[in-house]
Amino acid sequence: MTPKFKHLVAMTAFSAGLAIAGQGLAQEESFPILFSNVHVFNGVDEQRIENANVLVVDNLIAEVSVEPLAVANAQIIDGGGRTLMPGLIDAHVHMAITEPVADLRDNFDWMYWGAVSTIEAEKMLLRGFTTVRDAGGPAIGLQKAIDRGKAIGPRIYASGPVISQTSGHGEHRVYTEPHPNFMGAQPSFFNQHVEFLADGVPEVLRATREALRMGAVQIKVMAGGGVSSSVDPLHTVQGLPEELEASVRAAADWGTYVMVHAYNDDSILRSLEAGVISIEHGQLMTEVSAQAIKDSGAWIVPFYSLLGLDEEVVKKALGPAAAPKFLDVQAGARNQMKLLKEYEIENVAFSTDIIGDPVALTKQNDEFKYRLEAWTSHEILQQATSKSAELLALSGKLNPYTAGPLGVIEQGAYADLLLVEGNPVEDAEILVDYTNNIDLIMKDGVIYKNTLD
Repeated sequence: MTPKFKHLVAMTAFSAGLAIAGQGLAQEESFPILFSNVHVFNGVDEQRIENANVLVVDNLIAEVSVEPLAVANAQIIDGGGRTLMPGLIDAHVHMAITEPVADLRDNFDWMYWGAVSTIEAEKMLLRGFTTVRDAGGPAIGLQKAIDRGKAIGPRIYASGPVISQTSGHGEHRVYTEPHPNFMGAQPSFFNQHVEFLADGVPEVLRATREALRMGAVQIKVMAGGGVSSSVDPLHTVQGLPEELEASVRAAADWGTYVMVHAYNDDSILRSLEAGVISIEHGQLMTEVSAQAIKDSGAWIVPFYSLLGLDEEVVKKALGPAAAPKFLDVQAGARNQMKLLKEYEIENVAFSTDIIGDPVALTKQNDEFKYRLEAWTSHEILQQATSKSAELLALSGKLNPYTAGPLGVIEQGAYADLLLVEGNPVEDAEILVDYTNNIDLIMKDGVIYKNTLD
């Protein structure tokens, strides 16, 4: 039996009413929690630790043992032979862009954004994602609310506003809207909190430093054409070499790094030459980029959940102009998988990049089944735990979560844990049905879902 729980009233201001037994609840007192009778996937090794016991004290893992553990006053959770694994990490999400971009830009104020993103953050945690890297948007406030116990959701490594050239992928002005940097212009919420338009080295430096001032822990720059923006074809290369290098150097001065949106070879190669170490997406890459990524040791952060989306969903979320570009990117996805495997690129993180549609967000865990076309279940689980955690830790001294490592089950690591039916190390597709197959979700030592008897 579990000790008494109490409702976290302050944490549910925007999302009252909890549907799953045990979710959003925390212990009245800080009792140690002992998981017994579990098989542990530690985030790294292919072989599970059989018949293990894992002790959680406060928000950290205190011990992992195959021997019985006697702990005074511990809450004992019998795993019943289930798999205990690290919480999932999605290395590329947009926590505050959860509805169609045009609606958010034109029809809603910032209070609406905050309310909706808070609700969706809780849903994401209940899909098993205990940590995410936000790849651009007004998520810094959401991160603060979650970290301070005012809202429920995953840990967030926030990038703040994306940095884009004029007419780049971070360009969502209506046609008649003046440039936000022109004298006398009044920047919209979008141009203040979602995306910075910056042209030339001085403006790029200012935008990078402004994002850092606002609380970004890594920087997001647009280096090539994108799907959700209407003014830039996919073939375009964005950011001059000296502009990309300026952002990389300014971020490095703060001890962190730059991640870039890039699909095609020219964008990827220019970014790598500028010192970028995290390439986002890359579905239109060829052997040239694969070799360059391999040689540089950079990270690639692809997403394949797009394979399950159709043209109509994309039109609804991103507008009709996005559909043809989406189909081009979708067509390149399987070739990218082949290249990453052929070139034995190991620095691959797990991401989904689903934006603009709350229904599509419920399909976040589908990413596991699509990756099975190229990787083993064990490799995919590594990507979604320890590998993504390794990437996020490159934020260095700006890392907001330093009490222990993420993405692993070991002594001293954060107690971000999932108790899963079956063996996802052999069949990662188990995690697609998160409602029925993830029985317990713990983040930072607090249980948010528990459907065990």
